[in-house]
Amino acid sequence: MIDMMYVSLVNRFPSYDHLMAFWFLIEPCIYKMIRVSRAKSAANRNEEVLTPARTSTRQLLQPIDEFFLFLVFLSVGLKERDLAHRFNIHQSTVSRIIATWTNFLATALGSQCIWLTREEVQAYLPEEFKDFSDTQMILDCTELRCQTPSSPLLQSEMYSLYKSHCTMKALVGIAPHGPVTFISNLYAGSVSDKELFKQSGIAEKLTEDMAVMVDKGFLITDCCKCKVYCPPFLSKQKQILQVKETQAIARLRVHVERVIRRIKQNKLFDSIITMSHVYNINQLFAVACMLSNYQNTALVKKWVK
Repeated sequence: MIDMMYVSLVNRFPSYDHLMAFWFLIEPCIYKMIRVSRAKSAANRNEEVLTPARTSTRQLLQPIDEFFLFLVFLSVGLKERDLAHRFNIHQSTVSRIIATWTNFLATALGSQCIWLTREEVQAYLPEEFKDFSDTQMILDCTELRCQTPSSPLLQSEMYSLYKSHCTMKALVGIAPHGPVTFISNLYAGSVSDKELFKQSGIAEKLTEDMAVMVDKGFLITDCCKCKVYCPPFLSKQKQILQVKETQAIARLRVHVERVIRRIKQNKLFDSIITMSHVYNINQLFAVACMLSNYQNTALVKKWVK
């Protein structure tokens, strides 16, 4: 069984009780888990895995300990070799556990609809958004640094001028009261915010009676039906009014930056993503985003005026 003190040090749940509450939420689905090794074996035989295998008596770790290993990998960013030593198992076993739990959590959490209807957003709309009451979500892009590909073509596609490094870029949206309600796939770092917005499919979910809040330079007004709250570029004629509007939007828009900061506190995303993890980095990032809805408290504070 996992150590209670260790839990509070290495994962993003506020307490051991919060972690166990989440565990009890997903535990009934564990029997549906399909191990990566079994999936690969079935693929080699050109068979379809219709049912999960029965729990093996040779299983080295209990499911809850495997789950904890995955959390340590994600939140602390330990290498597989280090985890193998700490959990007293082979490195290849660690690799299989991480891949299995990545697939399982991406499926289990992804089966729950995180998109909120306009009525649901309005029901939980914080008072601080009274001047922007039609806000459906706050959007922002984030980038993960990755290993430089050997292909010059891929290098040019993945190179980000903003980060001066090869990156993968995603669009994240939160509701005004804090939960993540939209996660795009990861795209090559050279893609613009506007192009990422168009390719992500979020525009199809936004209707004319909704509004989104974005940063200055996020030029998406002509890409969606909804209203866009964006800090204006200052002009001499209306400078005082524009400064007030900019400050009001900036105070509220900062919440999406705080959510992204929480997600990227998972140390796996601190370091450069190696090519060995590129195959499932989309799932890992999505899991980290969805886990943040279970791990954290509300963001909106009373200081917003």
